[in-house]
Amino acid sequence: MASGMFLAGPRAAAQGPIVTGRGPEVEAHGGFEYVGQEVPSQGSSVPMYGVDGGMTVGVSQHLGVRLDVAYARAWNEYGSGHPSDILSYMAGPVFFPVRTRRVSPYIELLVGGARVTGATPDGQGGYIRGYANELAWAGGGGLELHTAREFSLRIGADYFHTSFWDPNYALAPQGNIRGVVSFTYYLGGRRR
Repeated sequence: MASGMFLAGPRAAAQGPIVTGRGPEVEAHGGFEYVGQEVPSQGSSVPMYGVDGGMTVGVSQHLGVRLDVAYARAWNEYGSGHPSDILSYMAGPVFFPVRTRRVSPYIELLVGGARVTGATPDGQGGYIRGYANELAWAGGGGLELHTAREFSLRIGADYFHTSFWDPNYALAPQGNIRGVVSFTYYLGGRRR
């Protein structure tokens, strides 16, 4: 019986994938929206309530890109029996000047569009009804209050620019005030 000889070299350890970096931080948010809608040529605003949602992708520790979609509605504008609503869809940069474990202030500038419906008083006892789907933008800021590694509460306010019909059947700018309270979930956890 012949004996065999086995030669063995050094064994290489099995390796998994080598991670060389991290991807961007991604957060999803959803919550509630208040809009003080300015009606063209009227001296008052109409309170509207609704929902707000979207996501933010972190480009760096202090800069991100936010997508924001919101819908707010008033059920009986000026007692006309007609509802008014705003559906907005905007995106843009968000800047975090300071980030701590508990709170992060932010500044945002969002640009996109808004479909506005409503009933503008025509000055003769009637209402101009219709919709306008025009350019919209919002600029403002707020605070993110970190409640856990994966969650935070966001409280913010914006100047919200939209357009709607005035009593002369012309599109007129609306300078609305918008407040948002939303809950944020960090996909994969917060890495700050």
